[in-house]
Amino acid sequence: MRKYRAALIGIGGFGARHVEVLLQLVNEGEMEVAAFAEMNAAAHQESYGKLTEVGASHYIDYEEMLKAHPDIDFVVISTPIATHKPISIRVMELGFHVLVEKPPAVTIQDVDEMIAASQKHGKRCQVNFQMTSGNAFRKMLTELRNGAIGELRQVTGVGMWHRAQSYYSRTGWAGKLIFNGQYVLDGTFMNPLAHTLNNCQIAACAASEDVLSVHPQWVQAELYHVNDIEGDDVSCIQTRMSNGVEVNFYGMLCHHLNDHPYIVLRGSSGEMRWQYDHTMTISSGDRQEKHTFDDGDLMSNMYRNLMDAIDNPETELLASLQACRNYVLVANGAYESAKKVRDIPRQYVVEEQLPETSVRLLPSLSERMPHISNAGILYSQAKLPWAVATDRIDMTDYRHFELPEALRQA
Repeated sequence: MRKYRAALIGIGGFGARHVEVLLQLVNEGEMEVAAFAEMNAAAHQESYGKLTEVGASHYIDYEEMLKAHPDIDFVVISTPIATHKPISIRVMELGFHVLVEKPPAVTIQDVDEMIAASQKHGKRCQVNFQMTSGNAFRKMLTELRNGAIGELRQVTGVGMWHRAQSYYSRTGWAGKLIFNGQYVLDGTFMNPLAHTLNNCQIAACAASEDVLSVHPQWVQAELYHVNDIEGDDVSCIQTRMSNGVEVNFYGMLCHHLNDHPYIVLRGSSGEMRWQYDHTMTISSGDRQEKHTFDDGDLMSNMYRNLMDAIDNPETELLASLQACRNYVLVANGAYESAKKVRDIPRQYVVEEQLPETSVRLLPSLSERMPHISNAGILYSQAKLPWAVATDRIDMTDYRHFELPEALRQA
């Protein structure tokens, strides 16, 4: 087995996690880290030291790095969201395969430009939606394709976490819709719970004969916040797919716990449930089976899948740009439908003090979320006192996103 050569752009923030994965693969004899690019290495001395210790060269300019190391197999991009598209496209133009951090971009036109660049230059581009790589999720998709619950009718994803004030003060773009003149759209489904929404979309298409031909027909969404941010920390999204499957997403970052997000698939003869804790349950007729899997390191799975795909063109990427396109479409449609992120009045919010920070909670939603998500309704349809109804947005041939005027003025 040959060793693959990689380079990393960005070692700060989540880039530190990529450093860990790269070093793990180095220690297992699968990888060589040739170089890394970081403009502010002094702020990330621990990661800098670990990389240089294994022989990786440091560069400030990533293009200079890539020109100096033409034998690199692929490049990992872990930079701020707004830079994903231009850096990914440039890296592919220079002749390298890519593993880019999620989300690949925040507008459908940017993702389509990335797809076009990947096809033009013949380079694979994996998006680090690592929750697609676990054995539990893959098993669920296999069972779905094999007809374990009959014809798929509905997919529901639920994520209930809490994020303290320190989460929103950790970086300048946290909770922002626009930062430094560029779209960020930081909120429930564009950042912490992005995996849940993306996996919902993948599951909704999985049983179709041509999964890439299935697209959202319409989207209806409601976006709210309890924190003093531009983006949302409470959301719900309904989508109808072109294969007839209904997809519902419910997210909140103001729950009193960090529960395991989960997805429920309902079919004509049963249902399946997948959770972030690597479990998968099938219920059909008298049959009920719960499986617990050892998923290993999910990010390492993404690396290995890309490495295999580089040498084997028939290997399907776990999270290709094309496979993630519906996720971005639905996210864009959610903003178009909601038109604004509405404040939830403080009378419904509880603020708790934590060591060195505080957290805002929304007990009324925490209590009712199981019923709301099981019923497949929007928060306004559940008659929550702070919820406001919105309109459906037609997503047929939707190819360009612009933030609604009310949100640009937030």
